[in-house]
Amino acid sequence: MIIMNYIKYYLSLIISLFLLFIYMNCLHIDPNNLIKKIETCRRSFNYNFLEILKKYEIPVHIYYNYLLSIEEFKLKNIWNILVKKWNNMNDELNEISPLFTKSNYNIKYNLKHENINDEILNDRLNEFIDNKFIKGFFLCNIIQSFIIPK
Repeated sequence: MIIMNYIKYYLSLIISLFLLFIYMNCLHIDPNNLIKKIETCRRSFNYNFLEILKKYEIPVHIYYNYLLSIEEFKLKNIWNILVKKWNNMNDELNEISPLFTKSNYNIKYNLKHENINDEILNDRLNEFIDNKFIKGFFLCNIIQSFIIPK
């Protein structure tokens, strides 16, 4: 039993590192370069889904301010793009890595088509990240792609 726990721990660690360095390349853009692209906040809300990244000295307020600066009906787009990209990555990793199929990251999420508000988005993103810094970095990259499209 103890050996199985160690195997699960190391398997999760290996997959985490694989996701972080191979697929995500940490953050694609320095968050400080995003500030000038963000408009004035339209609403007031205290997001907290990226708090896990503060220990990496990531200025998470930039991502929160972006979400507060867009029209509320666009919040569902953030969720749906996140889900599409995560599920696509998940499918690719399942094809190339049998280890991934047994990991804690092998989770599929569902698209949502109803309009959502800041509170609902914050709850969904907290559930998505689930205190895993890798998912936090993944989400930051998704939000960055909204701020500065390629």
